[in-house]
Amino acid sequence: MTDIETRAAPQPLSTDSARKLGGYAVVFNSATRIGAFTESIESDAWINPGDDVLCSYNHDTNNVLGRTRSGTLSLTVDKTGIRYDVTLPDTELGRSVHELTKRGDIYGSSFTFICDEDQWDYSGDIPHRTVTAMRVFELGPVHTPAYPDATVSARAIERGNMTTIDVDAARKALAESQRAEKLAAEIRGVEASGEKRDSEIPEKRAELDAHNHERAASLSAMKSPGERSAIGRKASAGDLLHAKLAESRNLTSAGTAGAFTPAEFSKNFVDLMAPSSVVLSSGVNRVATNASEWKTPVVTSDFTPAFVGELADLPTGGFAAGMLSVKPMKIATAEMLSSEFVNDSDGVSLNAISRSMLRTLALGFDKQALTGVAGADKFAGISNTPGVQTLAVTGEPADLAPFAEAFGMLEDVSATPTIVVMNPARWAQLLGLKDTTGRQLLSAGAGSGTDGVNRSILGVPVKVSPYVDANTILVYDASELYAVIRKDATFETSSDAGFFKDGIGARAIMRAAVAVPNAAAVVKMTIAAA
Repeated sequence: MTDIETRAAPQPLSTDSARKLGGYAVVFNSATRIGAFTESIESDAWINPGDDVLCSYNHDTNNVLGRTRSGTLSLTVDKTGIRYDVTLPDTELGRSVHELTKRGDIYGSSFTFICDEDQWDYSGDIPHRTVTAMRVFELGPVHTPAYPDATVSARAIERGNMTTIDVDAARKALAESQRAEKLAAEIRGVEASGEKRDSEIPEKRAELDAHNHERAASLSAMKSPGERSAIGRKASAGDLLHAKLAESRNLTSAGTAGAFTPAEFSKNFVDLMAPSSVVLSSGVNRVATNASEWKTPVVTSDFTPAFVGELADLPTGGFAAGMLSVKPMKIATAEMLSSEFVNDSDGVSLNAISRSMLRTLALGFDKQALTGVAGADKFAGISNTPGVQTLAVTGEPADLAPFAEAFGMLEDVSATPTIVVMNPARWAQLLGLKDTTGRQLLSAGAGSGTDGVNRSILGVPVKVSPYVDANTILVYDASELYAVIRKDATFETSSDAGFFKDGIGARAIMRAAVAVPNAAAVVKMTIAAA
């Protein structure tokens, strides 16, 4: 289950006689103590500004004050943080919140988010967590702005895989690694020089073994009890790098082979990919499976209901269904890295490599998932799934009418348009659309060009991808689509293949596919020249 976290911004709120309330729910670059670590949020960490966000009182979704989709809540970003302004409803709750804020009884805000990416720094007295990518889905005024309780803090610590004891263990392991690497370099130098110092080499090897032993003990202290039993060999420099990677990338060791399999059946692996993937971040269902094929029923004809009298036979018939089989296909990337590149960077390079590989997989998955054609080792993408609805548009769109038509096509089949995906060039063209008075249609409130851009069309979020043709636009109900992912998704490093080259191999592998059981929940818009 994805960790849901709550943070507070005890900043003063403003309100006026028109029942409008505003304040900062998120404050950037402000380090705050949370349990056993400190935390700050980067200014560009918010990655879902186009999604629907709810404003509620005291985090109770029954106490709705507004939402971005309806236009009663607006969110803006400045150097301080994320500011919200909400038009309070003319209800008992809205009037109460308005009055309590004016009196000063409500004086702060809070927000709920999912952290997609974070970085951990262990150089200080306690670990520091920097949230670099997060999805905000709820915020609002609270009467007691406070940081998370022990339970939430414990989950965040688990994300970082660190406790106060672990910090000491990490520092010790790092120190032992540096000493061991220096000794190993000296031994290689003596052996390469051909000098007759045979008595010196065994002594140095014994010292190196001692450092390896200390490093293994420190690594063991950084792991859970179950993982400690897997460390039954000498720790190498690579082990320390793996451990550092595990802390900051939320991956856990699968055994003594140095392989990293994400916890919770590849959930974390996919979560790390999601920020770079249009499809995964669009809200599609994610299915984790161990099977080589995933099957789901497809209703081809609905039941036929009818009103009946008391004790009369219930109506039957009309229902028909088939079975959709989806085979997750392998997508992978690999590279051989020099030991110097990995070791000299003290493991930071593996963080960069893992991020780059996960991003590459995400983009590769997107390319196939959006427009791919089925083949021997590829699955059919959303736009090429048989049965999707099509809408031909002649000439460059001069207004948003084609989108209204596409949305209506989905609603006609009881689907809800939740996402629009298009090429960046097409989005740029639409941004230039103006109404009869010359105002930008897609700027906030259809105002002037100085207004912020709402990355949505008629309230439906927009995502852009270079893998969608400039003359193709996809509109779909994400709740009707599935990303089927094998649980054996892995990020691995190994020195075995590079033994004679003094290299370390790195690879990332996942098996995935897109399933569209209800093809009518997708509209493929094609734009042709007039």
